[in-house]
Amino acid sequence: MSAPRRLRAAFIGLLVALAVGGAGCADSEAGSLVAARRASRDGDSARAVAFYQEYLEEHPDDYDVLKEYTLTLGERWAYVGGDRAPIIENLERLYELRPSDQDIQGLLSVMLVREGQVAAAAERFEEAEEVYRRAVAVNPEAGAAQYNLGMLYEQQGEADQAFAQYRAAAAKRPQIPDLYLRLGRAYSSRGDFDRAIVTLGLVVELSGVSTYLLPEAHCSIAQAYHGKGMAEEATTALERAAADCELGG
Repeated sequence: MSAPRRLRAAFIGLLVALAVGGAGCADSEAGSLVAARRASRDGDSARAVAFYQEYLEEHPDDYDVLKEYTLTLGERWAYVGGDRAPIIENLERLYELRPSDQDIQGLLSVMLVREGQVAAAAERFEEAEEVYRRAVAVNPEAGAAQYNLGMLYEQQGEADQAFAQYRAAAAKRPQIPDLYLRLGRAYSSRGDFDRAIVTLGLVVELSGVSTYLLPEAHCSIAQAYHGKGMAEEATTALERAAADCELGG
């Protein structure tokens, strides 16, 4: 599943759970909140946002409703794009109020990673690094931020820092095949062929997530076996690699 689809699913799932959970007390809520929840259940995020804003003007400290509102903003962004800043601002506020809320940890980290990717693509490296590190601090158990931080360092030619971030990311076991391809190659470049082979094998294990990296993974596995002097295993892996794969000297 692509990152936008995962984000969309996360927003929608959490929004539905919150809306359904609050339905039992809807009759006692303000009319604007009832209307907001009804619009959310109907999939009309634009109307839901307007009603949530109306309610929050009168109840700015209502954590649960602010969370519902933020998820609605996120759902709309996942479908149509637009400005992420209000979503991140709300998520930061929610995180400050309840840093143990795992829903908020996860979604804030995802949104920050996206901000970092935009900054990195524009070669605003210092900004990207700051944002990625904030994402790691918010949700240290998720490997995506450290994976992206590793790519940022690799982009700048800082191989040792990239390697450290890839290792930290891999320890969380995210389902990111490219992470294990990059880390496996880094192990090979350091002469640690055993770890390289094991790590590159994770790319193969994650073929259900993505298959386009398999030829590169098999090539790198063949090269690692070649580095170990295991010619038969290298040849077997090479048969599954891309046609332009070379074992080297």
